[in-house]
Amino acid sequence: MRFLLAALLAVWPLAGQGRFDRLQRDLKEAAGDLGISDLRAAVVESGRLVWKDGAAKISATAPEEPVLAERLERLAERGRISLDGPAPMPAGATIRQVLANTADGTPGEEVLDNRAFFAALKPVAGRDPSPDAVQFVEKPRDALGWFQQDYVGERVLWSYESTVLLVKLPRKNLTLIVSANSNALTEAARLEDGNIARSTVALAFLGRSERDELVDRALVRLYRAQPEKSAALAHLALEKFPELQSIDDVTLLYLFAQLRLPETEASATAVIREHPSLPTAWFYYGQYLENSKRYREAAACFEKITLHQPPWHHWTVAAAQKELGYLKTY
Repeated sequence: MRFLLAALLAVWPLAGQGRFDRLQRDLKEAAGDLGISDLRAAVVESGRLVWKDGAAKISATAPEEPVLAERLERLAERGRISLDGPAPMPAGATIRQVLANTADGTPGEEVLDNRAFFAALKPVAGRDPSPDAVQFVEKPRDALGWFQQDYVGERVLWSYESTVLLVKLPRKNLTLIVSANSNALTEAARLEDGNIARSTVALAFLGRSERDELVDRALVRLYRAQPEKSAALAHLALEKFPELQSIDDVTLLYLFAQLRLPETEASATAVIREHPSLPTAWFYYGQYLENSKRYREAAACFEKITLHQPPWHHWTVAAAQKELGYLKTY
């Protein structure tokens, strides 16, 4: 009986292969579109590896943010720190707010790129090596340190580094782990903007919708320096789904602004109305205005970023300062 049980446990991952045939096919297609020559994937269900892409072995480490959050949670359990105590930055925010992605220059506002905030927490959390990504997701984790959003009625937790992506479906106890030999895995989808639905790789796991697939393919073509193909896909998406121009989606705003589409105006209005303290929204819209030779309006957008109080700790600050320097020459 002992040997039979051992044999069953050994073949358990293989038994799940058929469940994930479509995932494997869609991931291969996504990798081809992104120009990724080596993309490796695995799925963990309830703490057990149930599928991997062929013989591929994922050697990537877990993304730093959920790992850092777990260390801080352990310190809090031991009474070493208080998660509701002040974070090293930004001013006025608690550690819990930073870990939950709800602290920006103004506490309570959304932050979709919080890596500077997490870097400030490193001295508190310690600098132990990050664990293997697969082993990390095999144990239950708290939601702190992960991006959180709903997609087609499903709660999604996710995190990423430049060449690794973790996507969790807590209700189904499923986690996708993907590693690649290219930053295209995360950069094409602009995951720093905080929307996992903009990743063609993630959609292979979450389930595709025609609307999101068209948008994501347009982003991929833009990333691969194919603006004409990107614009054709964006126009097709807008023709089929005209509501896209009024959706609160900062990555869509980026896409429309880079392609200089007139729908940028409606998109900027929708995003800024919902997120008036989101620096990327002001920056993407400012770029569109600058390219449209509406220099005074562009300068106002960039100054929203550079003059914000308390100061933002975000990549857009230096970028906006650079754009303002260009605008002074006009």
